[in-house]
Order: sequence, then structure tokens, then C-alpha cells
Amino acid sequence: MNPQWNTPPNGDFARLVERLAAEAALPKRPAAENEHALDVGMTPSTAPHAGTAQPRTPMPAASSPGSVPPQTAAEMARKAVKGLAIVWLVVLLGLMLAGAPLPALTLVFVGGLWAAHSLRRWVLPPGVASWRQWLDQYARQLQERRK
Repeated sequence: MNPQWNTPPNGDFARLVERLAAEAALPKRPAAENEHALDVGMTPSTAPHAGTAQPRTPMPAASSPGSVPPQTAAEMARKAVKGLAIVWLVVLLGLMLAGAPLPALTLVFVGGLWAAHSLRRWVLPPGVASWRQWLDQYARQLQERRK
């Protein structure tokens, strides 16, 4: 497969780059009356982003196919809460199988519900007040992705 794109004849890319650089250095034509100009009022500069002096941050490793992006703090918090919920259920089932008295089961059950209620502030995204509101938003997002 060799489609004919804007490749130079005989593969002479050096001349193509020189020609494109020379075209870019030419002064721009004035904008027509009905044409919108995006750079109106901007002063040309010799160096791009000359006014910004931001320190360079190292780029993350190039994402190769199949690589997993780093997790955000919210994703890690959600995973931690899911882990706590699983541990809570295992402890509750373990107490039931061990024949623990009803007050102990009730205490563990109510304690887990209280922990879920108090952790919702750290787990739910900002602006979401309840689990139901978050579930509704999540369901809407899933429906939009499917369309």
C-alpha cells in the first residue's frame, strides 16, 4: 500500500522542509474584510512562547499499546473503599458462620454502613452529594458512551 500523499518526488524531504520553512517565513497576506483573523492584535515574536519561563517537567514514559495509564488519587480511593467493603462483607459472613451473637452482627453491620456514609465525601466526585446522584450520573454517562 503506497498512497500518493504530499510526498516530494524522489523522496527529497530536505528540500521539502526548506521550501515549507521559507513559505512560513514569508509575510502573511492581509485578511479579507469578511474573513476572521485569529491573530488580530498579536505581535509576532521570534521565539515561540518567549514570555513563558516554565521549568520543563519530564515527560511520562511513552504509552505503548497495552500499557496501563497511572491511576489518579480518586481512582485509588475508590479501589481502597471497594477493598474495605469486601473486607466488611467477609467479616460479616465470617461472624455469621462462626455463630456470633446478634448484637455483634448488628454492630458490624451498622458500623459498615456508617463507614460507607462517612467515606462518601472522599470517594464521590466533587458536587455529588449522595450515592444515588452519583449512580444516576454514572448511568447517564454509560448510556451516552453506548450511543
